[in-house]
Amino acid sequence: MVKYSTISIPKELHEEIRRVVIEDPRFGYSSVAEFSLEAIKIRLEEIRNKLEEEKGLRKRKLKRIVQNIKKSLKK
Repeated sequence: MVKYSTISIPKELHEEIRRVVIEDPRFGYSSVAEFSLEAIKIRLEEIRNKLEEEKGLRKRKLKRIVQNIKKSLKK
């Protein structure tokens, strides 16, 4: 069973989501909660991807540093 929690957003933002997204059937959202859940998931995925990218960059940088140290020790 899925458990839920409640988050608060400014009333103006809630009303804008309702007015712009929910009231236009082209977008396919039936509630502010449904839209918000998808928006949060998308943003969270963006953040995860950025963290993974940074992690990869750090690994490559560390690898280059180690290679440079090994080269300098061989001299």
